[in-house]
Amino acid sequence: MREGKAAVTAGKERLVIGLAIIAILAVAGLIVGIADSVHLFILGLNAMVPIALAAVGEVLTERGGLFNIGVEGIMLLASFGAVYAAELSGSWFVGLLAGLSVGALVSCVFALIATYGAGNQVVAGVGINMLALGLVAYFLLVAWGSPGFHLLSSYKIRIPKITISGYSVSWMIIVTLGITVVVHFILENTRFGLRLKAAGYNPFVTDVSGIDVYKLRTGACVIGGVLAGLGGVYMSLDWLGLSASSLIQGRGFIALACVVIGGLDPILTLEAAYLFGLLSAVGLWLQNIPWAAPLMLRGGSYLFLMLPYLAVLAVLVAFPRRQQLSKEIGMPYRRG
Repeated sequence: MREGKAAVTAGKERLVIGLAIIAILAVAGLIVGIADSVHLFILGLNAMVPIALAAVGEVLTERGGLFNIGVEGIMLLASFGAVYAAELSGSWFVGLLAGLSVGALVSCVFALIATYGAGNQVVAGVGINMLALGLVAYFLLVAWGSPGFHLLSSYKIRIPKITISGYSVSWMIIVTLGITVVVHFILENTRFGLRLKAAGYNPFVTDVSGIDVYKLRTGACVIGGVLAGLGGVYMSLDWLGLSASSLIQGRGFIALACVVIGGLDPILTLEAAYLFGLLSAVGLWLQNIPWAAPLMLRGGSYLFLMLPYLAVLAVLVAFPRRQQLSKEIGMPYRRG
């Protein structure tokens, strides 16, 4: 009965979010034409990638019962690690591996604290975010003498793009879509997915049945950290081509909101991530519209850039946390 209601609710959410996306693109097409609306669609995909990767990774983490609010910090540390390694090696691929390693390492430390240490997960996550801000700002100054940001020294160390129908597109978009489908399949159709869900909903019974809840939760959290790290790498080595202490700009927290909206469903989480990514692109696009020029002189650009964050609040009010989210999420489990 509960699963049936959850499915109906998820279907309504998919419909509403899908219609919102279609409406935004349709209005853009009427205002600026089809070609520019296609460009806006691609910009939305670019903005979606870091949010979606972090969100899908957090879906894995929360399915196992952990709550990693430090996603923002993991993305920031991974973005810096990727740029630093790419600059030293002259290879974007080495930078990519470095960023993934940073994501895995930081999330592993968090998982060990949250599982074996039974520590407060919110405090640990906030600590990661604060530590990331300080470390990145400090090492930007130490490594390049740059207070706050560093532009990539060469285009060769940026992740290459592919061309589809005349449009230059990041292959990370395709990777993100593929990862989401794979994660959805694993969670819903494999033994690992079923065990992970059991560990999140009733860790005591799962542990008694012979499944190591600590190892299961730690593994899921590390994979989630790798995906969040990949989102940070994408922002620094692909999308923006720089490292900065303010690079992530709340996208980690938007990813957490997408997880809540999606109810731990990777596909619905991806859809929510695209909605917020599209609104981010719309905020930038509106700043170049001629009729918006007077607003720009009065600080209107800040209003437009607020669109995705305002949308997060609106969607969370419209679709509060659904019942299938386990009450065990974020609660430390101690073996009896």
